[in-house]
Amino acid sequence: MKKTELYLKGNKISDIMVADGFFSRFIGLMGKTPKQIEDMGGLLIKPCSQIHMFFMKTPIDAVYLSKDNVVIKIDCSVPTGICCKKVKGSRSVLELPSGTASQLG
Repeated sequence: MKKTELYLKGNKISDIMVADGFFSRFIGLMGKTPKQIEDMGGLLIKPCSQIHMFFMKTPIDAVYLSKDNVVIKIDCSVPTGICCKKVKGSRSVLELPSGTASQLG
């Protein structure tokens, strides 16, 4: 996985990891502890329009982004063990520690 920076309104929020290969996208944050996810800052999965929460240890926030990185939908505290619905127009998903999306507004 690659590392990149996450910006909101021109301000750097955090460093995050990028999953853009088949295996890294499939694995995502599976098996990661809440501390590991916090240390990563989050994970940008691209291309992606749907996520699953199987084998996850903790809920996460999922931010669905368009091809221009405009927020389409935010799912806060997505529970473990589910498959989320596909989000039309989504080209990538930013997975963040639970509660982060609310903190960022």
